[in-house]
Amino acid sequence: MGITQKEIAKNLGISYMTVSRALNSNGYVSDALKQRVLEYAKEMGYEPHRASQVLVRNSTRRLALFSSTLPRYFWDEINKGVQVAAQQLKAFDYEVHYHRVPELDTQAYLALLEQEIEQGVDAVALVNQRMYDIEAVITCIEQAGLPYVTFNIDAPHSKRCTYIGSDYVAGGRLAADFIARTLQLSQKKEVLVLQCSEQELSQAKGPNINKMRLEGFLDLMNQSFPEITVHLEYFDTKLQAEEKDNQILNLVRNYQNKVQAMYLIPAFNTDFLHALDAAGVHDTITVLHDLDSAALYHLKTRLLSAVIDQSPTLQGYYTVMALEKILESKQPADLPLIQIDHNLVLTENRNLIHGLSAARLMS
Repeated sequence: MGITQKEIAKNLGISYMTVSRALNSNGYVSDALKQRVLEYAKEMGYEPHRASQVLVRNSTRRLALFSSTLPRYFWDEINKGVQVAAQQLKAFDYEVHYHRVPELDTQAYLALLEQEIEQGVDAVALVNQRMYDIEAVITCIEQAGLPYVTFNIDAPHSKRCTYIGSDYVAGGRLAADFIARTLQLSQKKEVLVLQCSEQELSQAKGPNINKMRLEGFLDLMNQSFPEITVHLEYFDTKLQAEEKDNQILNLVRNYQNKVQAMYLIPAFNTDFLHALDAAGVHDTITVLHDLDSAALYHLKTRLLSAVIDQSPTLQGYYTVMALEKILESKQPADLPLIQIDHNLVLTENRNLIHGLSAARLMS
């Protein structure tokens, strides 16, 4: 148990009412005395009682999160974490709204954001995605005087309070390490890396997570496993959720008898797995990013060797909780970055890892 308001009052030699007013910004307390109480409370690790906080502020607080819609399986997992956090905070008068904005539609993004601002949103979370004019989005948030955080993709040069997500360079390095160590006893050591050209986003600003993954992969390969030959091939971004073509399939067929491993960087999991199945790829190490139902199934069939997973459910959960912590702090919250490590998901641990996020949220 942490220190109580009564103990703070006793230790500082002031009244309980004065301490209550200082901690809740309710009623007059001199600035000097208020600062003294706040500093002592922080030093002693004081944690306010949640139910009493709700009674003091007597209002509902509104949180809003924004992301793209694709890939759907990934943002569905984010939403699972968001909903668990929203349910936990409902008793403390919080509303949580998660908006998935159509790709490349900054105007729709700004319209949703302005609607939230008009309805009294208290804090915002966003993904720094290159397919939108995020600078305009952040400007709108800052002009409204709202605290905000980034999740999944960071905007480190903004005024965001913290970032909740993974290190994409580290994800690429993990893929390289797994492939290299699995190929240790192979006479031939060649890898096909499939990357997205993102031609339509060539002028976009902001982090390119696929490029970061590739940099991490190539850096570790060049430094630690120079004996492995990497074949890097690109396909374009016209390959969308409802559009089918043979770009990935053709690349898989071209290399299936030349390489001992294949690594998909961007989020075209279904197309890659379909290509492996259609081409009849066997005895080849296959790796991609992020778990979905198809990846889980093909880990079981062993068409897929490993998945580099960044725990999106935990990202959604911690993002909501970070916003709540910011709003419940009586002074600017000094939040550390919430770094979520990648999991290496294999056939043997797929059920354990898949259920781990839910277990953590319930604990």
